[in-house]
Amino acid sequence: MTSDRYLKIVRASAWYDLLVTWPFATPWTFVWLYGNLTTLAQTLGLPGTVHPLDATHILFANLLGSVVLVWSLARLLNPSLRLGRLDGMARVLFALWQVNAFLAGANAIVLGFTAFELIFAVLQFWPKVGRKLETTSPN
Repeated sequence: MTSDRYLKIVRASAWYDLLVTWPFATPWTFVWLYGNLTTLAQTLGLPGTVHPLDATHILFANLLGSVVLVWSLARLLNPSLRLGRLDGMARVLFALWQVNAFLAGANAIVLGFTAFELIFAVLQFWPKVGRKLETTSPN
């Protein structure tokens, strides 16, 4: 894979993260998102439980959202092989914890997020890219 193509994938994954996680970053937007995801899960009749929110759930969602937003900006402003590989590793971990949550009874709507985590993990972690990419990160 060419370095330009790889860096486009790193940027695309960062844009995806911005789009999907910005509602997690504040209490108000997360409550709105959670309500919509709950309605969607019920409408689709997905298996698993959607628990009522409490302050601790909201806090952890906001911490996740804040960290992922900053991580996304880092990959947009300075995409590199290293950041792409690290993001791929993080996505594998996220996917593992999402599957674990589903198997423990969380609603299947989480698996929609898992699919994208795995797609971007493969795209960023698997391809062999030339060494030259390590020292360059064109914007």
